[in-house]
Amino acid sequence: MIDGIKDKQMVRWHNNRERGKASLWDITPHYAEKLEVEKERAKLCKPIQAGVNLWQVTSGQQTHAVNLEIYTCGCRKWDLSGIPCNHAISAINNAKRFPEDYVCKFFKKPFYLAAYEPMIYPVPGEHDWTRTSGPDIEPPKFHVKKGRRKEKRIKGKFEVPKPKDSSRMATITCSNCGLQGHRYTNCKQQLRPELALRKNKHVVN
Repeated sequence: MIDGIKDKQMVRWHNNRERGKASLWDITPHYAEKLEVEKERAKLCKPIQAGVNLWQVTSGQQTHAVNLEIYTCGCRKWDLSGIPCNHAISAINNAKRFPEDYVCKFFKKPFYLAAYEPMIYPVPGEHDWTRTSGPDIEPPKFHVKKGRRKEKRIKGKFEVPKPKDSSRMATITCSNCGLQGHRYTNCKQQLRPELALRKNKHVVN
């Protein structure tokens, strides 16, 4: 089992390493889509500049202070996620800057490549193992318990049971318009910003 996990991780790390080098995106796809959602919400915000990097942003009934120098917002969403919130993006746009420059460096391409840079080296087979003078270590003995074996695991207290008539051959539902029978790539309605970015291979125009 451990050898199988090692082989899968070796292949996965190599594929991620090569795809990352050949990719054209600067921000990892998952967080690039989150940024597009916040950009759309930023259109409803009203920023007022108080200083060089200090802004007051109003959204609905809430007003927050945004500091572009230390990357903070009063709603604390930017502080916790590392992605500029809608309040911060509205201030960034009014300052004639780019929201992508204010995304945390951990979600950008250099850190992604650094995560998969270490190599998982091949391990020789049993025929190349070094023989020692000590006794061979045998696996522990497995004792079969009395009684009927449990075939189903014990479900959690708040776990929602799965429907019995579930099937893998379900109808496709569009994540853009919610209608069935097609995917967002073939949707005739205008795509949401995060879906449009996904369709464009996460390359920012």
